[in-house]
Amino acid sequence: MPIARGIQGATPPDHHGPAVCNGCSLKTAENLEVVRQIPLEKLLLETDCPWCDIRPNHASYQYVDTKFPTKQEKKWEEGFCVKSRTEPCHIVQVAEVIARVKGCSVEDVADACYSNSLKFYGFLT
Repeated sequence: MPIARGIQGATPPDHHGPAVCNGCSLKTAENLEVVRQIPLEKLLLETDCPWCDIRPNHASYQYVDTKFPTKQEKKWEEGFCVKSRTEPCHIVQVAEVIARVKGCSVEDVADACYSNSLKFYGFLT
């Protein structure tokens, strides 16, 4: 089985289904190399809310440009994310990492994943 077996939720590039990437998929340098090999037309993104944030000790953290203000764990406050909890807004961080690893723009990643999701859920044939 190809190296993609090492990423939680990823499938080999020759697999007929999508490869789903989230913060947990982007922890190690080895996982980032697997992401580099997966064609954009096979990728879907998720945040795996409320867990699987991209943390400073993850190999992917160096590629995150968008940061969100946070508050202490279990202390929700309007306008802030709860520390160590992934929110839907964090999907941009996953896209940023993939874009940097693949050497393309965040817009390219977003456009491809949007199209892939339409195909996957049957809105496009």
